[in-house]
Amino acid sequence: MLGEPRPPFRHVLTAIDGSPHAELAFDAAVRIAQRDNARLTLLVVAPDLTGDARFAWATVNPAALQQDADNAAERLLREAADAVPPDLPVTKRFRRGHPGQEIVAQAAEEDHDVVVLGARGLGRVIGMMGSVSQHVLRHAECVVIVTHVPQDDTS
Repeated sequence: MLGEPRPPFRHVLTAIDGSPHAELAFDAAVRIAQRDNARLTLLVVAPDLTGDARFAWATVNPAALQQDADNAAERLLREAADAVPPDLPVTKRFRRGHPGQEIVAQAAEEDHDVVVLGARGLGRVIGMMGSVSQHVLRHAECVVIVTHVPQDDTS
């Protein structure tokens, strides 16, 4: 019911990819974790390029592409962790695969009670295929908060 106190969140998970939506989600996750004195986990998901059939006959080296994707994801994770206020404990997680599936798996494996993610991502780091936020909303067994950056009406 409205007006009744809600229990605080204990373990906040936010998925980041460098997009404006994910940056808004990151900011919201930090505020939630600070408000509730919760643990904060940052998650970056890189695409699994070594198992991608599209590269089976290509002249590009899938292992080199994978290393580039992993490096970009790990750099993003370090930068995000550096932006977390020093008084807030943070855990960094790196996974490979489809972002929606990996976010849901991470939330379940470490008993997160809320996931905060952006409505749309860049796709450049995590290889967005379909709606990640919709997948997480349907499959996560915890609270899911999706942030959406409003469009600028002046353009």
